[in-house]
Amino acid sequence: MNRFILLLLFFLFKGSLLAQTSSDVAACLRACLETPGMKTAFTQEWGELRPLYLRKREAPGIGNRPTDDALNQLAAADFQGLPWEVIPATREEISQLPAEEAEFGVLEASIGFREGQAAASFFINLPRYPRKWMSCSFLLEKRGAQWAVFEQSIEVLP
Repeated sequence: MNRFILLLLFFLFKGSLLAQTSSDVAACLRACLETPGMKTAFTQEWGELRPLYLRKREAPGIGNRPTDDALNQLAAADFQGLPWEVIPATREEISQLPAEEAEFGVLEASIGFREGQAAASFFINLPRYPRKWMSCSFLLEKRGAQWAVFEQSIEVLP
C-alpha cells in the first residue's frame, strides 16, 4: 500500500520534478531566435529588426505548467545579445503599447522538454505588413551545457 501511495504521489508531482528551469527555457528560445533563418526572415520580409514582445502565459496549461511558469519568469535581460530586442510582457502590457509597436511583433511561444530534447514553436502576427504571419517550429537537443537547434521550419505566410 505504501508503494502505491508513493507511486501515486510521484505521478501527481512528476511535472514539478521534471520541470525545466527558466534558464533552460531562455537558452532554448535564444537558440531558436539566433538561427540564421530567423534573422533572414525578418530582414527579407520587413527590412529591419524591431522588438519582439514575448507574450507571457496567463493561464498555463495543465501538462506544461512548470515550463509555462518558467517562461513567465523570463526578463528582457535573458535575451541580451540577440540581433533584436525580446521583451517578455503580459497581454495587458502589450495592449498598452503604442499601436505601431504592438502591431509589429507579438511573439507567441510554446516549448516542451523531454529527455535532453526540446520542441519549440513560435507564432508571430504582423498585421501591418504584406505577409502577415510567421510560423516557426524548432527541434533542439542539449549538447553538453548548450541547447542547439538541429531541425527547423520557418514559414512566412500571406
